[in-house]
Amino acid sequence: MNSGQTSSRNILILAGDADGNLGDSAIAQATYDELRAAIPGVLVHAVTSGRCQQRRINPDRPIPKGLRGVPALIRAALHSELVLCGGGGLFQDDDSLIKMPYWAARLLLVRLFARRIVGYSIGAGPLDSRTGKLSARIALACMDRVSARDALACTILSRLTRKPVKLVPDPALLLKPLPASEAEYWLQEKQIRTSGSGPLIGVALRPWSGRQRRWIPQMLSYRLGLRRSESSKRAYKQYIQTLAAAFDRIGQETGAEFLFLPTYNVQHENDAALCQCIMGHMRHSHKQMAVIENPRLYKAISGKLKLMIAGRMHPAILSADMGVPSVGIAYNQKFLGFFSLMGRAHRVITSEALLEPGGQDQLISMVNQELDMSCSSQTELEALQAQTRAFNAELTGKRYVSFSAP
Repeated sequence: MNSGQTSSRNILILAGDADGNLGDSAIAQATYDELRAAIPGVLVHAVTSGRCQQRRINPDRPIPKGLRGVPALIRAALHSELVLCGGGGLFQDDDSLIKMPYWAARLLLVRLFARRIVGYSIGAGPLDSRTGKLSARIALACMDRVSARDALACTILSRLTRKPVKLVPDPALLLKPLPASEAEYWLQEKQIRTSGSGPLIGVALRPWSGRQRRWIPQMLSYRLGLRRSESSKRAYKQYIQTLAAAFDRIGQETGAEFLFLPTYNVQHENDAALCQCIMGHMRHSHKQMAVIENPRLYKAISGKLKLMIAGRMHPAILSADMGVPSVGIAYNQKFLGFFSLMGRAHRVITSEALLEPGGQDQLISMVNQELDMSCSSQTELEALQAQTRAFNAELTGKRYVSFSAP
């Protein structure tokens, strides 16, 4: 397609929680940017509650969430030449057993009205339950092409479909940061200091209280007021105490300052509350927190760090393109997927291992080793970005859509 021509094409995107999760917002923003740069006049349809407007991530045709949005979703599927399904860890059953049946039902509905559905850089796994695997088979059967964001996800999906599964690294790797001047102005306005005598370490964590598979999703559990088990409460308390003690030791040994950068700040997740709790347990005085809604701003500010300690995956992804390495605290296998792509699987510790004897020492050792390094894996990163752009070019050749290529 000639990108200079005016187009009125419609594209529907089925994705993760771009309203609440900054990582999913980064994926959505990067995807919107690619589409709009390649197809002037394209109309992007996506489901949203409207909170994405606060993050400046706006589909051209917002679709309401829930049952009231079903008529608009059907209309969008009817009028779109392409449906992209991707954006975050969609195909997994480690948290809720209802998640995969939900996605299977959603794709079955859209398949009735859509011309083409492409699975775009799907985050997959763990998928261990029979329900999850069957639902994933149904969802994949609805797709014309399938791609996954890392080798682990490709392996999982390849076992559930006869279609070839292409490796397409996370689109958030292509997100452009805000100019450094805008980031600096925001930091000054919030009175957040990023230059000091020691290295600045970013911390982006998520609540963790042990692995527990359940039918009811976390969001609904919170709304219903369901209580966590005593074992979960103990694990959560130990998680906070272990991290606070580890950060204190890192601060004492290296003179580092900590900037907490929570990314999922809704009631049922509330990373900011977790970060505040850890800060309260720390004796180390050089600690601050910045709650950032805009993924472009988040990426720009991450460039001021020496290191990112990431308990969510997208802080590691966003900081990588800014030349900042990460240490991962993994709550599921997707961390190994991305860090392995970067050649840095040795820089990941699981949340379970962190709480075992010697776990705190292992985390501190990884942090100290990264602080001593003078460069990050830019070569690997550029190769990943090239893979995503190459897949976009393939879609162009098959008359799906045209994406931008810098």
